[in-house]
Amino acid sequence: FAEGRVSWILLFMLTFGSSVKQAQLEALDQAASSPAGPGDSLQALGFHVLRDGNMWFILLAHFLYSNAVMKGEECIPMTWDIFYEKFGFMLIFWNFTGVPFMYCLQSMYLVRYRNKEETTHPLAYKLMCYGLLLSAYYVWDVSQSQKNLFRAKEENGGVYIKRKHAFPQLPWSDLEKPKYMSTECGSKLLVDGFWKYARKIHYTSDFIMALTWGLICGFGSFVPYFYPFFFLCMILHRTWRDTSRCKHKYGKDWVKYCERVPYVFVPRVF
Repeated sequence: FAEGRVSWILLFMLTFGSSVKQAQLEALDQAASSPAGPGDSLQALGFHVLRDGNMWFILLAHFLYSNAVMKGEECIPMTWDIFYEKFGFMLIFWNFTGVPFMYCLQSMYLVRYRNKEETTHPLAYKLMCYGLLLSAYYVWDVSQSQKNLFRAKEENGGVYIKRKHAFPQLPWSDLEKPKYMSTECGSKLLVDGFWKYARKIHYTSDFIMALTWGLICGFGSFVPYFYPFFFLCMILHRTWRDTSRCKHKYGKDWVKYCERVPYVFVPRVF
């Protein structure tokens, strides 16, 4: 509940509220500069916001992430946050404060610096941001689904009941007869789907999504880049901790796994 429903829904509501505030401010700007009535100003505003696209981008980005947490909430107990970090002060504090009130900095920034030079981008730049966001989201969503369904069905012998109303249902989310490595400790390591390309490919796609949240705000301030910077530091530290844990747990099998999947974040690069 605290990991998903409080933090991410509150984040989306703050972003939605920011978009409403931006609309109000733009309507006032239109009314001050045009002899037209308030209704005409609001109609003009609607076309302006749609053409601008920055706030729509953040709304889409935060909706996709929040919705993904909701549709996959049955997988949360198996995540690193719950399974290894445990639900102590760090997670409680960050879920109730950091996620909603720090991850919305881009939304607040766009309201404050609307129609400024640093937040005005050519169409090609906006399309690049949208393309990066949607591509990274697909890899992130599908890779997480592949791993969690593998754990539920193959490793733990469970039965997967598809949630028909969960949206979006993306192709390749459920691997048929996935390839895996058996280990001496009894666990199975997935080496199929996106996980045959890199051991932390979900972190890479997650970081790219975070980076696009900043890119859509331009380069006028570090504020929109706080989240991607924080996230990068967090995943590097978490990767180091997880690697140490896996070396200790799997021993020689971990060496074989790393030989089979040699890249950590970016296939054929690193």
